[in-house]
Amino acid sequence: MSYAETLARVLDGDFDTDTPEARKAAVGEVIQVCSVAAGAVAVQPVPLLDVVLITPIQVAMVRAIGRIYGHRLDEKAVVEMISTFGASLVSQNLVMAAAKLVPFAGWVASIAMAYGLTWAVGDVAAWYFEHGRGVAPEDLKTRFRKVYKQKKDEKMGAHKGDRTLKQRLDELTETYAAGHIDEATYEAMKQKILADF
Repeated sequence: MSYAETLARVLDGDFDTDTPEARKAAVGEVIQVCSVAAGAVAVQPVPLLDVVLITPIQVAMVRAIGRIYGHRLDEKAVVEMISTFGASLVSQNLVMAAAKLVPFAGWVASIAMAYGLTWAVGDVAAWYFEHGRGVAPEDLKTRFRKVYKQKKDEKMGAHKGDRTLKQRLDELTETYAAGHIDEATYEAMKQKILADF
């Protein structure tokens, strides 16, 4: 199931009678699929375009997590919440853009950063809603930095020298560019490859 399908299912769902364990499982699924989707977006080569493509994924993810915990949020409220992380998101997006200028290692770094950033946003949102929205902004920032570093480092460590992932994505992109598969198939196959990342 794609991240958009997962989010639609969550946003249309009713979690009011779910157990805390069921809610955590739903949140975990949302964070995972959105983080993979953000990593997939980071494959594109244009610096600074990532923030335009990843932000809607993160906003939709936070709305879905809020929904699981019984809150219906509009996009403005979500953007305000994400902005609590302040310069962290802006500076990480700038670093991600700069990383694209470094062959292969930068490419892996930008995917790991997009994945880690999105995971951290989701984790902090879940923590915020789970605790009744009574978490201090400084605590949100501290948790965000910790989770982001952990998830980014996990991905970087696991794939630092993994050229096969890039080769698989390059081959898929070439197949799409040659017109052998349509855009929906291309996106589905790209997300499947990146799910292993």
